[in-house]
Amino acid sequence: MGHAHHFLSRLDRVSLPHVELALSLYRDESLLRYIFDRARVPENAERVALSLDHPEEGPFLIVTRGGRFVTCLGEGMKVSNLPVVTRGQIDGISAKAEELRERLESAKALAGGKGVQSLLRRIYDAADELSREEFIAISALQPLYSFEFLRLYLHAGCELDDARKTLLPLLRKTDKLKPIYDDALFAYWKTLWAMSHFAVLATLDGRETFPTGFLELLGESTTFSWPATRQGFLPFALRGAWATARVGKPLLGMYKRFYQDAESELQNIDGALGILALGMRHARLRAEAEKALGADIPEKWRDTDHGKVTRAIRSLARTIAEMERDAPTGRQECVRAFGAHLWVEVMKSRPPNPLRYERAQDVPEDLACAVAANTLQCYLRGSKGLANALTWLYTLVPWVARAAPEALYLPRAAVAALHEPFRPELTLGVLRAMRDHLAPGRRQVLPEGPARKGPCPCGSGKKYKRCCEEKEAAE
Repeated sequence: MGHAHHFLSRLDRVSLPHVELALSLYRDESLLRYIFDRARVPENAERVALSLDHPEEGPFLIVTRGGRFVTCLGEGMKVSNLPVVTRGQIDGISAKAEELRERLESAKALAGGKGVQSLLRRIYDAADELSREEFIAISALQPLYSFEFLRLYLHAGCELDDARKTLLPLLRKTDKLKPIYDDALFAYWKTLWAMSHFAVLATLDGRETFPTGFLELLGESTTFSWPATRQGFLPFALRGAWATARVGKPLLGMYKRFYQDAESELQNIDGALGILALGMRHARLRAEAEKALGADIPEKWRDTDHGKVTRAIRSLARTIAEMERDAPTGRQECVRAFGAHLWVEVMKSRPPNPLRYERAQDVPEDLACAVAANTLQCYLRGSKGLANALTWLYTLVPWVARAAPEALYLPRAAVAALHEPFRPELTLGVLRAMRDHLAPGRRQVLPEGPARKGPCPCGSGKKYKRCCEEKEAAE
């Protein structure tokens, strides 16, 4: 870029601190273009005024849309009808650009010369092993792949739905599957976690990720977090809640309608989860969110079993919102204590390492909170510990809604210390919970004791029905 001599000669119109800022923008063409993109400068604007201080009084830098610096206007000089990028916008966007550059360096280091595709593939292959350091590096790609992450999030939700249609019928009469299904179970496990990673990556920029008309495309019969919440386990639902909170106000109306018209326990859980997350992250939405959570159930559900469950779910979410308002530090300490205690107990069965703490109070807060947010607790009807899982789900929301995205992930050292290789039983546990939730009466309950046509446990070599069963019947 050739020097803009007229612009440089007019820098004597501003004070030294403003000169330094002006020259930093002048020397950094990529930052200038990033500011134009993020500040949403009108497409038809040939020139833009960058405010170095006051948004109306200036001083200002006059720059063309193509990045050529035209002149510098001193304080009090008018910019006519040019669009203005304020100093606050410049500072905020510049800070984000610097963070983005640092993340790009991390991404290059993580890729190790293998290219971007290796990073994107890691989102899927890592599953529950994706570390905080990896997430930070991958998030550097978000400005380039935000819409692709959004598409992959929704697509993964559909893939899981299709896979369940194949796998659940196989589990109607048994709790096990033959080894030939192990690859399918591993693919399901990786897709499950990838879906939740994509939810966070897609919404790092909040509402800016959504293309025009996207919310209308979702319609009123679903929510943005539904693909994550309907899986029935904490880590996925909490990432869906984080993404909802990050997008903010445009989603509140959708969740209020969904919440009021909810037809199932899962829909009630998801509606309450989204409203609570929005209210916890955005102070301006808190009163409206609490009011929505306090709405009574539809009249048609009153005095029914569904109505009782619905009222209990709503009461729990409303209680957490009220407790957060009255004692905001209490929930944070509760999350930290839970995660720290869990970490200490789990590490007792692991080999000694620097992250093995004897006391819960010694566990770092960021590690404790990340552990709490990644416990595989199930809140589907019929699962063991349902009440505890629901309580922890909503208790974690105030922290999750305000957390940095990387705080949802464990550091690399913690993943190495905690993680165990994949076992088909992990996916089977997820699928069995969904099976029992969707059709609790259709699963065949296997009788206790030996099978009639199987070998007799006495060791006689005869079938049970021809041996001890006859003796027991005679007795």
